[in-house]
Amino acid sequence: MRTFVLIMVAILLSISSVAQQKAAVGTISNSIKAGPLTGNKNLALGIKNILQEALQDKGFSLVDKFDADYVVDVEISFFDVEQTKQGVSVFHEDKNEVVIRMKGTLSDGFGKILKNINTESKSSEISTSTLLINEGGQFNSAVQRNAVKKACISVVTKLF
Repeated sequence: MRTFVLIMVAILLSISSVAQQKAAVGTISNSIKAGPLTGNKNLALGIKNILQEALQDKGFSLVDKFDADYVVDVEISFFDVEQTKQGVSVFHEDKNEVVIRMKGTLSDGFGKILKNINTESKSSEISTSTLLINEGGQFNSAVQRNAVKKACISVVTKLF
């Protein structure tokens, strides 16, 4: 009988230690003041998906925000493309850099704020040409996606 009780206690302890913590992505607000992405709901939707992926990579189980141990809220405050052009004689270089700034808030399931962070991520593309032969392409959306993904992973990493 004593052996049975010890086995049951060991099983119960192992089950409770394996239980994943539950997290949810709360509100994603776009407070970009100027530019083509002002008030863009697609940007917020894409960021929500990337945040959910980053939370799963950290080992969290995704649930509704009312059942979650932790809720992550994000505010997108800046998203822009900075362009730099240089030229000397026959050599020309264009540098396009996407910059995104986000504010992340971590709260518990009851709404108590546990942590606030600010993050900035950049992704760049360099195009060079000599005379009229261009060695790079035009600015593409892959650089934007890369910057957004970097920012989302940075938010999750800094909050947890």
